[in-house]
Amino acid sequence: MVEIKTKKGLDIPIEGKPKGNIKHLSSFDNHSTLNQLPKIALDLRPFDDVKFKVLVRVNDKVKLGQPLVEDKTTPGRFFVAPAAGVVREIRRGLKRTLLDIVIDVDAQEEVVEHPILDLATSNRQQLIDYMMQAGLFASIRQRPFNLLANPQLTPRNIFVKALESAPFVPPAEMQVKGYEKEFQLGLDTLAKLTTGAVHLVYQYGSDFRAFTEANHVEKHTAEGPHPISNPSLHIQEIDPIISADAVIWTVDAHTVVKIGYLITHGRYLVDKVIGIGGPGIIEDQTGFYKVREGMPIHQLIANRIDTGHVRLISGDPLGGSQVESEDYLGFYDYAFCAIPENTQREFLHFFRLGANKYTFSRAYLSGHFDNSKHEYFFTTNRHGEERAFIDNTLYDKVMPLNVSTMHLVKAIMAEDYDLAASLGLLEVDSEDFLLPTFVCPSKIEMRTIVRKGLRRYAEDTLK
Repeated sequence: MVEIKTKKGLDIPIEGKPKGNIKHLSSFDNHSTLNQLPKIALDLRPFDDVKFKVLVRVNDKVKLGQPLVEDKTTPGRFFVAPAAGVVREIRRGLKRTLLDIVIDVDAQEEVVEHPILDLATSNRQQLIDYMMQAGLFASIRQRPFNLLANPQLTPRNIFVKALESAPFVPPAEMQVKGYEKEFQLGLDTLAKLTTGAVHLVYQYGSDFRAFTEANHVEKHTAEGPHPISNPSLHIQEIDPIISADAVIWTVDAHTVVKIGYLITHGRYLVDKVIGIGGPGIIEDQTGFYKVREGMPIHQLIANRIDTGHVRLISGDPLGGSQVESEDYLGFYDYAFCAIPENTQREFLHFFRLGANKYTFSRAYLSGHFDNSKHEYFFTTNRHGEERAFIDNTLYDKVMPLNVSTMHLVKAIMAEDYDLAASLGLLEVDSEDFLLPTFVCPSKIEMRTIVRKGLRRYAEDTLK
């Protein structure tokens, strides 16, 4: 067992954090008042680098779990319907990029039934084909480069992230509670897909038996502020990546449950727990909710948005994507938040003490106080625009990985990928640069830079 501990990082003290037990939020809530059929969507925005073959047309009748699109570069990898009903719309963006497929949900949903597998007698290829057909290989990622996992390659290890530290994201225990047997069966399945070990990383001090007593895995604990839950940190501490030829798969606890559920029940699991919060959400309407994949945003904000103009975000405040009320919950998202919009420049703000404003660099008076129990009212105002790098010491305080943040980003911007690789490009993902971007006084979007750099380097390396 490896005990991962770090003091580097930051738990952002933002108002509106969800608390309490899990509540249920049905996709059919307020159905009669909307005067329309409830809708669910398969969100494909996170896969803008994947070439899709669309398998359905508008007005086609589909079942829950039925393949809707196929990955052209990996035939047999399907993305399946999160609901049963009629395909109402296939939405596309710039250059006809596939965004999502919207389904009018039937009151009585038909479900694709897969054969129940005997895990003990099934070989690796049978399991892979089974999971690809059922849509679960859309949730398994591969390092380096954080691509969709290549089923033709055998990973040397598989990492299961069983903790969460991003703002508003529910604890991993909430995703597994009630599905403990399915979770263990999912771990058993993953163990048959690798020649190495399945590394289960969970929160230090957790007493959740599905984690602490898990079988056929190597158990590890992690302790510290965000981004302690990022797989990059776990991999660097347990099984570092030193070559582009390395193959390591990563999954989260919810995906493990879905694998076990499929093998046990022969169905695609559409339930997930999300956190709803933020300064723009009415205080008593924040919390953890059990929802369906692809929930419409208008259902998430119904009677929950405070007065005023707010920015809706599918995902957590650091890594989420801006959405509108007619959009749908993101494929990988376990949070939804609303942040008040603020485009007004405060007159002479740099001369004010700022006792009630959050600062990481201690530019305001509040930065000199003990803020461990204080929460701040955040808005979308960045209080400045992009400028040259000026201080790399701030990044090192929130970056627990053994990389030089500023030098790595500069190497990517210069397209010197040999230098970037020597500085740790193979060991990181774009999500590892969300906190450095947040604290950056130069307002540089490091996450976007790193994501483009990883994609470009992968194209050159994996030809």
